[in-house]
Amino acid sequence: MDILMTILYILLFLVFLSVLIIVHELGHLAMAKAFKVYCLEYSIGMGPLLFKRKRKGGETQFSIRAIPFGGYVSMYGEGVELPEGVEVPPERSLNNIKWWKRAIIMVAGVTMNAVLAITFFFISNCIPQQTYDYINQISISETSAAYAAGLRSQDYIKLENWQYYDDVAGVQRTYFLADIDTTFDGNDSVKYATCFNYANLSYKNTDFANFTYIYETKNANDLGGVYLVTYENGGTVRFLLRNETPETIDYASGTWKNGSETLKVQDPYQGQYKIQSIEKIPMEGKLVPDFSKYVTPTFTNANIHITTRVPGEDNKLVDGDVASFNIQQKDGAISSYGCSLYLRTIQLNPGQAFVKSFQDFGESSVLLVRAIGDLFTKPNAWKDTGGIIAVAFETTGVLQNFGFAKFLYVWAFISVNLAVFNLLPFPGLDGWQLLVTFIEAGTRKKIPEKVKNIVSLIGLGLLLLLMGALVVKDIARYFFMVVHL
Repeated sequence: MDILMTILYILLFLVFLSVLIIVHELGHLAMAKAFKVYCLEYSIGMGPLLFKRKRKGGETQFSIRAIPFGGYVSMYGEGVELPEGVEVPPERSLNNIKWWKRAIIMVAGVTMNAVLAITFFFISNCIPQQTYDYINQISISETSAAYAAGLRSQDYIKLENWQYYDDVAGVQRTYFLADIDTTFDGNDSVKYATCFNYANLSYKNTDFANFTYIYETKNANDLGGVYLVTYENGGTVRFLLRNETPETIDYASGTWKNGSETLKVQDPYQGQYKIQSIEKIPMEGKLVPDFSKYVTPTFTNANIHITTRVPGEDNKLVDGDVASFNIQQKDGAISSYGCSLYLRTIQLNPGQAFVKSFQDFGESSVLLVRAIGDLFTKPNAWKDTGGIIAVAFETTGVLQNFGFAKFLYVWAFISVNLAVFNLLPFPGLDGWQLLVTFIEAGTRKKIPEKVKNIVSLIGLGLLLLLMGALVVKDIARYFFMVVHL
């Protein structure tokens, strides 16, 4: 069954990738036909020919090629040779039509990808989805230790959000902090903090036990500065920054410059609320997790405490009782105690979905432009860059863990990616052809075809080298990941 599901995921990946390519190239073809440019071939894929078909009396050959990661429309005037015996009037050459028509043909592909992205966003937003509006809302198994301690599903629990910069891994991590009174094997001489790793929790009802970490605690002042991030909904996150003061803070994006690093607050509200402020707060005498001192779970049992929160006046949450229960450890793993994220199913009406689709498109475009900029300004950004194999792994992972709605949302983002990337003025991309068109229109001089072809071939070669390098990087990354599972 696992093999069949893997094959299904691969097929779905190829289908959606093909849809993006088909739609992109169809945009070029449709506008070229509208302006009566002679089109020799409409190809899905690159490399060796697998299938071809040409309508009787037609002029364009429809092809499917062996490498499904690309496609093209071959137009007369782009340096391609006409088939033997075929004569085409000069006015049907791409180079002999008005410059603004060439520009429309060049931009038609990315326009179609943008339309497809908004369509995917809309369909995704119309599908009922599970989400958590309150990160402290929980689901409790009725046969669990947590249930026996008095916790119930849809309870709100008092968990402080803590973030810190992991100097070893070079990443920022986010944790729920349950308390600082965990007791190991009856020994309470040392204070510990029970933390749940937020960064690794998914939308699924995953037991917190799978992500439970125990840390020794220290005085906050001994560990560095504590910064309080406050959201417009009143939610807060405490950020532990070791022994350094941020140089600059950007409240709108939740980022700050710290030496050579630009740190970004991991948003526990998934972008639902804006950040109102980031401020340094005094924590004299307060014990906080010392994330450098992770306690390997060699204990037999531990007693942890979770402070429940109950609605007060005006339905505001106030501190309630403390639920205490024992957890066990065996072979390095903490046993289930039945406390999971509580999921809520939400569904937007068509009007809301329509508005949100354009918001998603705008946010995705801005995010992508920033990410491209980071590749040139932040060397560390290349660590998180992946190729086609990474896309395959990540999209199928989303389908497995989050369902079809999120899967479709990711493909909408990839369609935005394809549109924005193709607009870059780099040889071999649509943006380059658009730039050449504008230069020729502005100077009223044609750039020699030989020059354009050579530059385009060099650009295409560099793009293929980049793609190959990313594939090698993906193989090393995912092979290493699979081997060590």
